[in-house]
Amino acid sequence: MDAARGAGGAAPDGAQPQDVATMHALLRSMGVEEFEPRVVNQLMDFMYKYTTDVLLDAEVFSEHAGRQPGQVDASGVIMAIQSRTALYVQPPPQERVTELARQVNDAALPDLITKPGLPLPPEGKQMTAANWQYDPQQQYQR
Repeated sequence: MDAARGAGGAAPDGAQPQDVATMHALLRSMGVEEFEPRVVNQLMDFMYKYTTDVLLDAEVFSEHAGRQPGQVDASGVIMAIQSRTALYVQPPPQERVTELARQVNDAALPDLITKPGLPLPPEGKQMTAANWQYDPQQQYQR
């Protein structure tokens, strides 16, 4: 790694924009010591896009609430963030997943029937029967 570059291949803190330095500090606070420099670019791109989308939504919400166009207040921003976070579904707690897995895995599997030939599902669930009808006489009648 180049001695002039910091963790993750970044330039020294004095030579980079404040947003990039903040992103480096954020990554370091999360325990990430080494990363590709492009990671910061991707995170910055996501941050700018997310912030822009939230502020545009907040402007729409504020205008709908009767405020002047272009004026955004805190309630509009809060509502925009809430509408964005509602799109992300949180996974169920690990305890619930473990409980459901235990319930499913406690059911015994059916006994295997050993007989010669290819094992097929029960008669009602087979998809091996012909599902068409053909009448050669009907083709020539006009």
